[in-house]
Amino acid sequence: MAAPSVKAVRGWSGLALAVRGGIPLRIAGLSQVRGSHYGPEYQDPQIDKHYHRKPISELTEQEKHERELRKTQFVKAAPATKTSSVFEDPLVSKFTNMMMKGGNKVLARLLMTQTLEALKRKQFEKYHAASAEEQAMIERNPYTIFHQALKNCEPVIGLVPILKGGHFYQVPVPLAERRRRFLAMKWMITECREKKHRRTLMPDKLSDELLQAFHNQGPVVKRKHDMHKMAEANRALAHYRWW
Repeated sequence: MAAPSVKAVRGWSGLALAVRGGIPLRIAGLSQVRGSHYGPEYQDPQIDKHYHRKPISELTEQEKHERELRKTQFVKAAPATKTSSVFEDPLVSKFTNMMMKGGNKVLARLLMTQTLEALKRKQFEKYHAASAEEQAMIERNPYTIFHQALKNCEPVIGLVPILKGGHFYQVPVPLAERRRRFLAMKWMITECREKKHRRTLMPDKLSDELLQAFHNQGPVVKRKHDMHKMAEANRALAHYRWW
């Protein structure tokens, strides 16, 4: 029983000497735990699509040198939610994540794809039925319709409850860009879920609401105007924002 213990002591002594001598050791179960399984020599991935689409003739000398270095460097794997595809749209991805229920992202992506397809079909049907003068005014790109519809639903001023003298007052405050975009997407999804007929599919209802919002109409745009009216009515309480 003494021989194994002596060998263990000698092993630990050698490990301590190696660590003091600065020799890098990679022993299973004894290596330092880090937040990432990539070593420090790994570089972050470049997922900007404009970076990859830039012609070589327009690159500076420093950018050319960096590209040559990346050919021989170790690069981390890109996250599953990131891509350098030209079809990637951050706003569509954010809307898909907000529409997802129970972690079923495959279904959420399918509904979003069917919504964009329904938008394009409805606009093309309207385009072919219109006259030559009216065809120039009809937007057929579903991504342009989606972005403009959410832009029309974004409120500029919101209401924040502030406690003053034992009472909560609805104080109007300007909203940040992220908050505006969040409220527009939240109102759009809530309207499609709560006011949808049980026999109406989600892509059909969502495409109708987006088309109405694209023309500054519909219940979501009305909800934005109602919030602006309430903020205008409570403008006398705006100084409570700093108290």
